[in-house]
Amino acid sequence: MKPALFANRSNLLDTIRAIAVTMVVLFHVATRYPVEDLDVVARQFLRYGFLGVDIFYPLSGFLITRFLLGHSERGSIKAFFLRRVFRIVPLYVFAVTIFFVAATVTRYEAETLDKIWVTYLFLTGWFAFFTGPDSVPYTITWSLSVEEFAYILFGLSAFLLRRSFPAILVFLAVAPFVLRVYLYAGGYENIYYFPLARLDSIASGGLVAVLIGRIRHLWAMLAAGVVLSALVWKAGGPVGSAALFTTVTLVTCTTIAACETVLSGLRGRVLDAAARVGLYSYFIYLFHFFFLYALFMVAGKLGLGLPSFWIMGLLCMVATYVAAWISFTWFEAPLMAFGRRLEAQWNPRAVAAGGPKA
Repeated sequence: MKPALFANRSNLLDTIRAIAVTMVVLFHVATRYPVEDLDVVARQFLRYGFLGVDIFYPLSGFLITRFLLGHSERGSIKAFFLRRVFRIVPLYVFAVTIFFVAATVTRYEAETLDKIWVTYLFLTGWFAFFTGPDSVPYTITWSLSVEEFAYILFGLSAFLLRRSFPAILVFLAVAPFVLRVYLYAGGYENIYYFPLARLDSIASGGLVAVLIGRIRHLWAMLAAGVVLSALVWKAGGPVGSAALFTTVTLVTCTTIAACETVLSGLRGRVLDAAARVGLYSYFIYLFHFFFLYALFMVAGKLGLGLPSFWIMGLLCMVATYVAAWISFTWFEAPLMAFGRRLEAQWNPRAVAAGGPKA
């Protein structure tokens, strides 16, 4: 692994990723158990663990916006998309292919495998909204539909409308929330997956990148927004339903702003260990369900019954982490390094300047 790929990473931001992916993994573990078999803490993961995905979004928006704002060279837009392609697409295609082969052999979700092209094209979220999440295979890839759509939208906006880019972020931070309220009021289902209704989380992270150097104590202002949003969420109704994701977004934005300012000097071994989980979070997110399925299958074959939630959660995290380390060392990092070499040919000044913390 090239040290240059990781020189600008932030352990604090990677720790946010670690928290998010752990929530998602434990949520999926919890869904395999009857509620009465879960303890109080495990039930909270069953109830709220899915919101880990919503922690990823503002962080992605923050990082990609900071890159776009910090790189104005002509070749920067190529560098932006090149980095996204080499970081996301190869592992994603590999994961979808493994799912397709395994599902074909085991007949898992056999009735939807003819729609595997939807998954390959990062369209899962769109189809999950319009035709239902059970209509497309490998449904957890819906979140990549949201992120890839945002990458394209943000990249082109920053390139074609650079002066208006902050105003575009403001619009994207507001309009999807309004759309969610409208959809909830209209009784629409599967709003959770709809990319157009989820962009506000990513745009809000982008606004933090714009404002963090301009507003003192931004984290405190965002924290006040968390309280207001939480009150709206608790009030219920269409606005309250839409505000759930906004509350998580603002909590994450507050944490990001605090990490970049008042907590920026925080160090420690525990933080380093958590950051390593965050570094591998993309693989863990894509592949943890494979390991979870295999663990329960092995437990069934061995006649072990239903093991403890925490034992299965720990085994799933450890197994996926080990596989993630192997993947990152021998597959992902070399591909990223290759992409940087291509980037250097197109835009040597941007590479020499380095990227933002990631």
